[in-house]
Amino acid sequence: MALDYQETSKKILAAVGGVENITSATNCMTRLRLTLKDAAKADDAKVKSIKGVKSIVKQGGQYQIVIGNEVSNLFKEFAKLGNFTEGSAAAAKPTGNAVQRLFGFVAGCMTPLLPAMLGTGMVKVLLTLLVTFGMMDKASSGYVILYGMADSFFYFLPVFLAYQIAKKLNGSPALYMVIATMMVYPDIVNLMAGSNADLPLGTFMGMPSTSLFGLPVITATYTSSVLPILLMAPVMKAVENFADRVSPNVVKAFLKPMLFLLICTPVALCVLGPIGNVIGNVLAGVFSAMYNTVPWLTVGILSAAMPFIVMTGMHYALIPLCMNNLATLGFDVIVMVTMFCSNLAQGGAAFGVAFKSKNTDTKSEGIASGISAVVAGITEPAMYGINLAKVKPMIAAVIGAGIAGLFTGITGVKGYTMGGSPSLFSIITFIGGENPMSGVYFGIIGAVIAIAVPFVLTMILYKEEAEEETTVTETETAAENAEVNKPMVKKIEIAAPLTGKVVPMSEIPDEGFSSGALGEGVAIIPQDGNVYAPADGVVTSMMDTKHAIGLATDEGLELLIHVGIDTVELQGAPFEYKIKEGAHVKKGDLLMTADLKAIENAGKKIITPVIVTNSEDYVSVKASDCATVKNGECLLTVV
Repeated sequence: MALDYQETSKKILAAVGGVENITSATNCMTRLRLTLKDAAKADDAKVKSIKGVKSIVKQGGQYQIVIGNEVSNLFKEFAKLGNFTEGSAAAAKPTGNAVQRLFGFVAGCMTPLLPAMLGTGMVKVLLTLLVTFGMMDKASSGYVILYGMADSFFYFLPVFLAYQIAKKLNGSPALYMVIATMMVYPDIVNLMAGSNADLPLGTFMGMPSTSLFGLPVITATYTSSVLPILLMAPVMKAVENFADRVSPNVVKAFLKPMLFLLICTPVALCVLGPIGNVIGNVLAGVFSAMYNTVPWLTVGILSAAMPFIVMTGMHYALIPLCMNNLATLGFDVIVMVTMFCSNLAQGGAAFGVAFKSKNTDTKSEGIASGISAVVAGITEPAMYGINLAKVKPMIAAVIGAGIAGLFTGITGVKGYTMGGSPSLFSIITFIGGENPMSGVYFGIIGAVIAIAVPFVLTMILYKEEAEEETTVTETETAAENAEVNKPMVKKIEIAAPLTGKVVPMSEIPDEGFSSGALGEGVAIIPQDGNVYAPADGVVTSMMDTKHAIGLATDEGLELLIHVGIDTVELQGAPFEYKIKEGAHVKKGDLLMTADLKAIENAGKKIITPVIVTNSEDYVSVKASDCATVKNGECLLTVV
């Protein structure tokens, strides 16, 4: 049964600490990726108990909620409820050790590029098939146009990556993209290649080079590269901050970007670009040496280990290495082949559970998640929902992936073009090399091994627990009873926290509030900046920006008082809290003050929503019919 996306989104929002605890939200192919202000406010157990959630992963400063195939549809509703938009919130400070932060940063930059990467990659695969079977000529205009469209993403990959780096670092996308565009600009590419007869290349430390301001520029190719622009990320951020700091306001509009470009260009071309190019070549060389020496061991071990890499979410951080191999070696196995073996093995184990289980729900979930892994390359439903939860199927999947990896390594199966998420259909990406079809034939045998071995091992190792179905039933019954026992007839009055004009929700100039996504309520255009407690209760949340406050009343209502619209951008300047988080307050206690004039001078609206954030637990939330209200008077009636 498909998820109720709205209800699931509401439950996730509540479990991670509410909208106010989320600084940014996005999704990849299988995960909802959140950056939380305070990770301690997220209730892991509550999140995991939500229907549709497979698991959670905390990595690289992100709170990742594993959903599976339905995550893209879920995120559409999630984004509406939380009013999440690109660039609307600053990134939280990364957590974890240096390696975790580095991988998290790389994964965060690469993940948004996946749709374009996979789409253009599959067009290349289609063109390869058409040419291989004589259905299209490479010299035809149709081929040139389609291949140009598909290859353009990979050719200008540094530019796309620069944009994502800027978003990740809250930098200026246009400036970061100029540095990347400069590195792949045709005249500069020709200069580096020695194609400009008027500007012949010299040498520096025995390497071909040209010069910039008298500084040696070692020649390198930056098209389709990822490492040089990634190395430039901290430099571009530091230079942008420096240029902003030293530029007087009267000339900042042009001086800041000019300084940024003049400083970053020589750093990119003279220092970090060549270093990134060298690192890429060294990595490719090391990998090539390992693969040429012991291909069966290299691919076998990585195939067996891939599920655990996926669990951390760091498989996306391997994409730069995959792209580097494709650009320098012309093929890749480290991602394309090992994930192919691993993904199919997860599906095979899930099919084994489905075949052996007598539980109808387990059979259904096993078949669905198995198909997802084998056909679509989406393994999280099988991995978290079936194999890892039951342990022995995961052991079977790891063994099967390892054996399939050994076989594909021995037979020299390679990926020659980036396709979709590695799955059964990825076999067509193995077309290439001296014998173009050998990779396909051996890939098919490898696929059979990857699916069959885990299936058979699961049938042998896995034993279903008899009480499994009863446990699920009891849990669901308890949840249903909890729903029935919700308050339905108690009348609760909430006082106005401010004095001013009463405005219906529909007129709040913010869709997140006016749509009711955050809950039902009303708004007040205040006459003064004093905000009082609307009921007896506990202060549950206070923002660093001091523009809002959350309360849980003694009757169980959860209230949000949000002073102004977009006032989070004022960084707390016009606000002052008068109480502490966790304090128990009485109706009428002063909670906070706001300088309304300063808010308006900053170009922000002072209209203040008062929202019952758990309004779905009640029959109705009715606002006062009065045009104006004084603090302490009845504002909302909740039944």
